[in-house]
Amino acid sequence: MTSTPILELNALVKRFPVKGGLFGPKKFLSAVNGVSLQIRPGETLALVGESGCGKSTVGKTIMKLHDPSEGSILIDGRDIAPLSRARMKPVWRKVQTIFQDPFSSLNPRMTAGAIVGEPLTIHGLASGAEKDRVVAETFRKVGLRPDQMSRFAHEFSGGQRQRLSIARALVVKPDLIIADEPVSALDVSIQASVINLLIRLQKEMGLAMLFISHDMSVVEHISHRVAVMYLGRLVESGPRDEIFRNPKHPYTQALLSAVPIADPTSRDRQRIVLKGDVPSPIDPPSGCPFRTRCPIAEDGCARAMPDTTLLPSDHRVACHVRAREAVA
Repeated sequence: MTSTPILELNALVKRFPVKGGLFGPKKFLSAVNGVSLQIRPGETLALVGESGCGKSTVGKTIMKLHDPSEGSILIDGRDIAPLSRARMKPVWRKVQTIFQDPFSSLNPRMTAGAIVGEPLTIHGLASGAEKDRVVAETFRKVGLRPDQMSRFAHEFSGGQRQRLSIARALVVKPDLIIADEPVSALDVSIQASVINLLIRLQKEMGLAMLFISHDMSVVEHISHRVAVMYLGRLVESGPRDEIFRNPKHPYTQALLSAVPIADPTSRDRQRIVLKGDVPSPIDPPSGCPFRTRCPIAEDGCARAMPDTTLLPSDHRVACHVRAREAVA
């Protein structure tokens, strides 16, 4: 891996306006609140958290499907945050997305070959016989047969449709893939084959990948580094093994305690059940956003937002208690 990031987010913020009533003040939902991260070529960063934590909004904002409210989005060192949609075409050549639902992300009126070949036409990379050759080669690369190019999306199984989505993303040879819950809509029996396909293609093509997921078992298998989100903020990040073996933030510990294990009667790990519900992102609690559910919260947690503390092994955690323990 090179030391230069293909993607760098700096204090990324995305707020959505919310109606506050006929005469009430205008309110905002803070879906992403000060997220900073980096991904290098050949690396997979998994962005994890509960539904509604803002992880998918991060992916859509990187693609400029949402315009960022604040912060910068650097692709190969260039800040794309100020760019209009009209100027994003070269960026979309470098950054491609694999969506969660292969059933709704494929055009039912187009053949599979036309779906995969469309990005080549849009970016002016190939046409005619050359386009057909590249599409056929990409079909083989994702485990599909070239003779299936004339079929329509409804003629494929769920796993095959997701392979089509992967082929469509890879056909333009991007530098970065944003995979938003790419296997959550698939049967468990075929999730592993799609994950292994992504791992193999990443190694072959040197891809960087932002893997968005709530499934920690899948994340442990595919990621190099992990970043944990809660209520729009990063609460912990670091190398995969460090996060899974030595989690520091109480929220990360709770997420990992819920991962199924081979022996459910084992006493090696205690299940952590969080109390209460996730607060509203429209009216978050003061101080640390996790304090209302945190088993180790203190009075000071309500007064100030915790800074991110750098621990050994490039491990970072945003927690008042853990920061004090680190310097003790």
